[in-house]
Amino acid sequence: MNKNFPSIIVDYLVLVGHRKNYTIPFSEGLNIIYGDSATGKSSVLECLNYLFGSSKLNFDDEIEAAVKHVMMQVNLNGFTYVVKRDIFNVKAAVEVYPSSLDSMGDIFPKRYSPNYVDEGPDGYFSDFLLTALGMPIVLMRQAPTKSDSASIRLSFRDVFKYCYLKQDDVGSKALLGEGSFAGVKNKETFKYLFNLLDSTLSDLQRDLAEAIGERKSLEATYKAVSDFLRTVEFKDEYSLDDLKKESNQRRKLAKDELNRLNSEIVSSNESYSVLKEILQTMALRISDMDHEIQEAEQAIEKFSRLKNDYQADLSKLKSIKKSRELIGSPKVMFSCPLCSSSVDLGGIKKIHEIEDGDNISQEQNSISRRIKDLEQLIFRERSRRERSQSDLKLLEAERNNARRMLDEEMASAVTPYLAERDSWAYEAAKAEEEYKYIERNIKIRNQQKSIFSDLEKSQDRIIILESKIEEVKKKAPSIVEIINDLGDLLSQYLRVVQINDIRDVSIGNTTFLPVLRNRNYRDTTSGGLRTILSIGHYLGILRLSLDKSSNHPKFLMIDTVGKYLGKTNSKYDETDIGEDRKEGVSDPKKYANLYKSMLLLTEYAVKKEQPIQIIVVDNDIPSEVQASNPSSIAAYFNSEGLNGSSRGLIDDAHIS
Repeated sequence: MNKNFPSIIVDYLVLVGHRKNYTIPFSEGLNIIYGDSATGKSSVLECLNYLFGSSKLNFDDEIEAAVKHVMMQVNLNGFTYVVKRDIFNVKAAVEVYPSSLDSMGDIFPKRYSPNYVDEGPDGYFSDFLLTALGMPIVLMRQAPTKSDSASIRLSFRDVFKYCYLKQDDVGSKALLGEGSFAGVKNKETFKYLFNLLDSTLSDLQRDLAEAIGERKSLEATYKAVSDFLRTVEFKDEYSLDDLKKESNQRRKLAKDELNRLNSEIVSSNESYSVLKEILQTMALRISDMDHEIQEAEQAIEKFSRLKNDYQADLSKLKSIKKSRELIGSPKVMFSCPLCSSSVDLGGIKKIHEIEDGDNISQEQNSISRRIKDLEQLIFRERSRRERSQSDLKLLEAERNNARRMLDEEMASAVTPYLAERDSWAYEAAKAEEEYKYIERNIKIRNQQKSIFSDLEKSQDRIIILESKIEEVKKKAPSIVEIINDLGDLLSQYLRVVQINDIRDVSIGNTTFLPVLRNRNYRDTTSGGLRTILSIGHYLGILRLSLDKSSNHPKFLMIDTVGKYLGKTNSKYDETDIGEDRKEGVSDPKKYANLYKSMLLLTEYAVKKEQPIQIIVVDNDIPSEVQASNPSSIAAYFNSEGLNGSSRGLIDDAHIS
């Protein structure tokens, strides 16, 4: 691995839950997560985005109910870390363990602030990421064209905008902002990626001086810690590991003996077993009684609501009857108000079979009978509830009596074993305390190793910065050169995808966004074509970072490759359907070629001997990819769990 090139490789995403942990494994190259809607596919990327420092995490009810916090094991420039964050408190410190998931319990974490508002105990998380990746920490002017403009800090989150193509951004006209402060900062970040900022050399030299100072500080700290541990004759890690194993054996022996004694105590008393069975039976009967009371209460509530409805209807009927009595009977013959002709009401009633007497009284009687029936049902359910409550009180009294008898039997059974049991309980507590003490000593010893590891990383950072300074001094890249190279890469990509009418392809020298047929990206009306261009632009930046000295971490996440390609959620309507049809963006071949482009990029990275990682979320994937590259599928979610597939990110939500 060439450490002069920043790299991020995520090994695992872990959602630590109340019932279980939910883990998604990843590998170098292309990783695809696909499946049914509403199964948590996008949540995978959002969790990773949060673990890379996002200020918020949007999660659904399933994650909120099942998950406590999220973690990832990630490789930064060849060094393994575990990053852990609380999902309910976005302002809580981000914990970073310089270890794998398996050994994170053996080391103290560092705690970083997730933002630049308040500094954490060990600094800012963004600065940690930039430093771990060997990327310079720089300030940039808010208004680049004004020499007196205030300076702002460039954060890792600014860089990550070129590493995460969100679902809302794929094919969006607002991609990377335009005209706003965010848009200006994104353009400056683009320059930072390829060392094009005017202050690049001075920033690198400043970072080098800080890195050398940090190395000297770490050397002094390491020497002080090593001298202290040597003076107090602190045991080495191998001796501590042996002590831990011996302590664990003593702890296990004490627990086993306690369990044995408890079993003997229980089995030595026959009355205890009988009483315990009686208690279990009572518990079941009490549970049944509680259920019966709940059923009666539900029935009372249902019948009472129905009775109230009937009473309201009865009141309305009485009002109608009273109104008719006041108004009186209508005339049999009257003149039509429209045509003045004579109308025979009696004839009309005969034709339409309308009886002279209405049915209001009959309906009143019918409803009254129903109300009486309901009152009887309510009385019956109330009686059932009272009987059940009375029986429940008797059962609870019997249960309390049985518990008292059980305690008395237990006391008589335990007495002969008390001395031996107390002895083993003391041994168990002593062994547990000793085990925790040894574990803490291991963490202290590992802290010395962690300082030495930080010293190695600091030296690597110095080498990277020195290399970058030499390269910048030798030949500083120009913005024209980078834009031309990206334009060539975009043209190659479009030929692989096989879009229509490939001509006049470039990258805008002011927007830093794709141009096709001399039309700027934001002026392209076909949403499907913008999807293809936006993905191609991000892949092009990733591809160029393999050839140029850059600050791009060779990592990319894309949410919904098929957006506007005939696979679009109805909420996205920023497209001209006629133009989409004209461009033929729904052609399955183009969709398959998008994945082909990603696979070609990962193959190129292998040839360059550089690690890259692309994580893609989509609703489905081309059959060609499933057949030829099954290893690229990181996860498949099926809401019904067909053929043993996972039902979703929270794969046991249907059980709970």
